[in-house]
Amino acid sequence: MTERLATQQRVLASAARGIYESRSTLPSFAGTAHLVVRMFVQDSLAATHTPDDLFSPVNGCRLVAPYHDGYLIEADLNQVNRLAQVIENPTNYSIQADISRVESLTPFSPQDRARDRSIDDLWQAAPEEDGARLFVVWLAPFRTRQAREVLLERVDLLSQQQVLLPVFSSIRLLSGPAESPDASREVTPSRQSGIARAMRSYRNTGVGRGTVRIRSREALGQLLASGASFRVDPVRQIRVAAPGEGAHPSIPFDIADAPTVGVVDGGLHASSYIAAEAWRSRKLVTDAQADRVHGNAISSLVVHGHAWNTGRVLPDLNCRIGTVPAVPSRNANARVDEQDLIDLLGNTMREHPDTKVWNLSFNQVGGNPDSVSLLGHELTTLSRHFGVLPVVSVGNVNAAGATRLEPPADCESAIVVGGRLANASGGPADGCPRCLGGPGPDGMLKPDVSWFSELRMLGGVTDVGSSYPTALVSSLAAHTFANLRNPTPDLVKALLVSASELEEHHPRLGWGTPYQGTMPWSCAPGTVALTWTAQLQPGVAYYWSGIPIPPEMVHKGKLRGRATLTAVLKPVVSPYAETNYFATRLETSLQYGVKKDDWKSLLGSMLESTLPENEARENLKKWQPVRRHCRDFSKGAGLVFSGNQFRLYARVYARDLYQFNWQTNSDVGPQEVAFVLTLRGPNDEPSIYNSTAQMLGNFVESAVINQDIEINNSQ
Repeated sequence: MTERLATQQRVLASAARGIYESRSTLPSFAGTAHLVVRMFVQDSLAATHTPDDLFSPVNGCRLVAPYHDGYLIEADLNQVNRLAQVIENPTNYSIQADISRVESLTPFSPQDRARDRSIDDLWQAAPEEDGARLFVVWLAPFRTRQAREVLLERVDLLSQQQVLLPVFSSIRLLSGPAESPDASREVTPSRQSGIARAMRSYRNTGVGRGTVRIRSREALGQLLASGASFRVDPVRQIRVAAPGEGAHPSIPFDIADAPTVGVVDGGLHASSYIAAEAWRSRKLVTDAQADRVHGNAISSLVVHGHAWNTGRVLPDLNCRIGTVPAVPSRNANARVDEQDLIDLLGNTMREHPDTKVWNLSFNQVGGNPDSVSLLGHELTTLSRHFGVLPVVSVGNVNAAGATRLEPPADCESAIVVGGRLANASGGPADGCPRCLGGPGPDGMLKPDVSWFSELRMLGGVTDVGSSYPTALVSSLAAHTFANLRNPTPDLVKALLVSASELEEHHPRLGWGTPYQGTMPWSCAPGTVALTWTAQLQPGVAYYWSGIPIPPEMVHKGKLRGRATLTAVLKPVVSPYAETNYFATRLETSLQYGVKKDDWKSLLGSMLESTLPENEARENLKKWQPVRRHCRDFSKGAGLVFSGNQFRLYARVYARDLYQFNWQTNSDVGPQEVAFVLTLRGPNDEPSIYNSTAQMLGNFVESAVINQDIEINNSQ
C-alpha cells in the first residue's frame, strides 16, 4: 500500500521508540514483553498480510497469537530500538508491505488484558465465594522457555502474596466404573488447585488457564498490571429453565436395543424412567442440590419426546439415557466449577465409549460474547478426543439481558440447537422469542439447527426454552449414529444440517429443523444423497470425478433440478480461544463441464479466496467450518453443459501457523471433512435414487446399516 508507506513508517517508528524508552515500566519476562500489532481493518486482515517479515526473530520479535484486528507479539525490549531503525529503513519489499498494512504498535496494556472492560465491570460480573470473587485466568503465552519460567515464578509470587487465591477441585475422579444404575458413591475431594493446574499445563504446553479467587478490586488490578495474564474472565454460572403441568405416556417396552444419549443435567429422579437408564456417572452435585425437575424433564424428552407431544410432527424414536448429575438448581447454594465438570465429562466419556451423543441442556449466564468460553473450548477438545457429538442448547432470554447465545453453545464441535414455534399443523414455524440466537464468537454460525421450544414432558407439564428442542435433536442424532455404517460426529452433523430446510443460515433458526418427514440417514422421496469423509492436506486441491449426472436432471439437453452440498470441516482451533478461532478453513464446490477441460461451479461461489477478506468473511462466512451451498435450477431453460458427470472440488487453507510453532502446511497435517451431496430432479422424480446407484455400480455402497440398494433396471 504505497500511499500509506511513508506515513506508517513515521507512525510505527515513533511508536517503537516510545516503547523502547519506556521499557523499564513495562511488565517483562526474561527481557521480553507482549506488544499489540493492529492492522488496517478495511484491507489488511487476510492471512496473506500477516506481518511476519517485519515482526520476525531477526528483528527481536515473534508472533504469538491472533488478537483483535491484529496480533500479539513477543518482543525483546532491548531490540525494539533496532526495530524502529528497520521500519525507517526497510531492506526489502516484504517488510515495506508489512509496514504499510500495520496501523499501530502498542504495549499489551492492562485494559487490553481485560478486553476493554473496566475493573469494576469485571468485578461485578464475577460470582462470590468465601469472601472473594471467582475468575478464570488465562496465562500470558510466550514462545521462549526463559520467559515462560519467569512467568511461572511471577504467578507463584502472586499466589504467595495472596493476589491469587486457590480454588480447589471439588472432586477427585476415582478409577474404575461407577456402580450402575444408582452410582451412590460421592466423588471425593482432591487438593489440586486451579492455579497449580494452570501452571502445570503452561509448563508442558505453553497454554495454561485455571479458576482462581481474587479478594478485591485492587488485587484484580494488580493481576492485570503484572503482565501474567493474557485474558481474565469472570466465572460463569450454570443455569437451566424450569417447568409447568399434564399427562403421562408409558415407557416403551422395546428400548433395550435403543441408542444411548448421555444427559448432563440435574440427574434422573423419577423411578418410572429407571428402566430407560443405561448408566449413571458419579455426582458433581448432591441430590438435594441438583435441578431434579429439569433433569427429569430432559430425560423424558430424550427417551421418547414424541410420545409426550403427539400434537407435534416428530419422528417416532426411543432412546436410553446415561445420566450425569451435574447441574444444580438455581435456588441451591451450590456452584459447579467448569474444570470439575470437564474432568467429570472426560472420565465418563472414557468409561462409556459406546455413548456417542451427549445432551447438554444448560447454559452459562454472562461473560464476553466475543470470546470462546473456557467450557465451550474445553468441550470441543474433549469431544474431538473421544469422537463424540455434544448437542447443546443455545440459551434463553434472561434477566441478565443476553442477546446472543450463551456457553457452552460456543462449542465448535457441537450441534447447537435453537428454538422455534409450531404452526397450526404441528410443524415448525418461526423462531421462538424466548430463545437466544447467534452468531457466536468470531462470527461462529450457531445455532446449527432448531426445533420446537414449547413441549410437554414428564409430569405432563408444558414449558418453553431451548433446553427442550436440544433433547429432541439429541435423540435424532443418536439414531443417526446408530444407523450409519461408518459414522463420525461431523458426518452426523452434516446429515442433520443437510436434512434441514433453510438454504441460508438464520441467526435464530440455524439451518432449520433436521426432520422434514424423512430421517437424516435416508434419502427423501425424489432425491439421492452421496456421503463420504476424506482427509485433505492443506494447500492441495482435491477433485472427486465421476459423479454421474442423473438422467432425471437432464431435460432437452439442459441441466435442470436442485442440489445441495453440505460439508463439515474438523478444524484446527486457536488454543487462546479468541480472534481467528478457526485456523483452518474449507473451500468446496460442485462443478459441471461446459466444454472439454472447462468447468463451472454449480454449487459454491469459489470466491472465498478472491474477494476482499472483510467481504468474504461477512458475506461468504469464509472461515466457518460448516459449508452449505444450495441451488434451484429447475425453472427456466436450464443450464448448458457438456459430458455426463459432475466433479467435486475441495481445498483446505490454514492461517496463523505461528501460534502452534508450525512453519508450513505440511506441519498442519491432513484435515478431516465430511461431505453430503444431495441431487434432485426438477419434478422430484422418484427414480433418481435407483438410476444414480445403477450408474455408480460398485463404486458406491449404502451408508446405512442393514439396507440394500434396490435397483429396478426397467426404470
